[in-house]
Amino acid sequence: MRNTIISLLFLAALSGAEAENVAEKAKYKRSEALNQIVYLEVPLRNFGSEKPELVQQYNDVKQKYSVALSFFFEDNFVQSYKLLLEVQDSLEKLYEQVSLFYIDRTNVVLQQSVKEATEIEFRYNRKAPFATQAIGKEREAGRRQLAGKSPENKEIEGRLYDPKDVHYLYDKKVMIDNIDYAYMRLGQAKLARQNAMDLEKWLEKGKPMPPTMKKSRIESYKAVIDLCRQAKVNGILVMQLNRIYDNYELQTRFKDNYFMKEKRLDPVFDFAIPDDFVKDASDSRNQIHEHSERIMVKSEDPALVTKEGRPTVSKAKRFDGGNSKQKNP
Repeated sequence: MRNTIISLLFLAALSGAEAENVAEKAKYKRSEALNQIVYLEVPLRNFGSEKPELVQQYNDVKQKYSVALSFFFEDNFVQSYKLLLEVQDSLEKLYEQVSLFYIDRTNVVLQQSVKEATEIEFRYNRKAPFATQAIGKEREAGRRQLAGKSPENKEIEGRLYDPKDVHYLYDKKVMIDNIDYAYMRLGQAKLARQNAMDLEKWLEKGKPMPPTMKKSRIESYKAVIDLCRQAKVNGILVMQLNRIYDNYELQTRFKDNYFMKEKRLDPVFDFAIPDDFVKDASDSRNQIHEHSERIMVKSEDPALVTKEGRPTVSKAKRFDGGNSKQKNP
């Protein structure tokens, strides 16, 4: 009789320990899944229009997470943990597709950067007329005296170059370096993604991947997205250097505005960033581009500012109702 009682107590204690263990696992898996879901909010809000199928998968994941959370608050930890593992499986597949999209998108940004840098190489190589012209005090910062004229007369020719073009001689190396850094980070992103996809090779044949390994794979995909964002920052900087004077008028007119300084300029106001890549610039700051697009524009109907589906407003229209024009690259 005594042995029976001891056995029952032991089984009860074991059952309680197991229940507590599942509760703890559900608690940590819930926190883990929440962080992974929140991280994807910005990428899918920014690029969801290009990948609507990923947005649908994302919404399905959030719905499944809500159901798992309901079971969690009911103290049904076994069912909650089971659903949270399904959420993890769905997130793993979603992260894999998002990481691939980021690699493809980064390639587009960097190809444009290389194209612009190549045009500069052709235009300002050392054999080009502009690059071989001496620029110094003897030419009075771009002017020179006419041959045969006395210094007192000070008759001078027109400038031999556009002063705004001089920056290419100084910025070209920075532009090339940024392209180099960008492709290095893109290469790291591709390698991280491939390593994540190869994790299954380390499993025994027919053995399912454990939750810890799936978590590691998702973290690797997240690293891919972060590396692609860094690469796009470098690529977009090349475009900004190529248009280094495009914000001059803007910052002159709003010189007392703290947020119009070069280092604090929001991408939606930055004329040095081509419109095609403004969304990428916002995303690389982990900003939802749509929020910036809803900044009040002069003469716009306030009722339309927060309206869903509001069309994108070009940067030029954000000042003087469109009188300011973006300079062509």
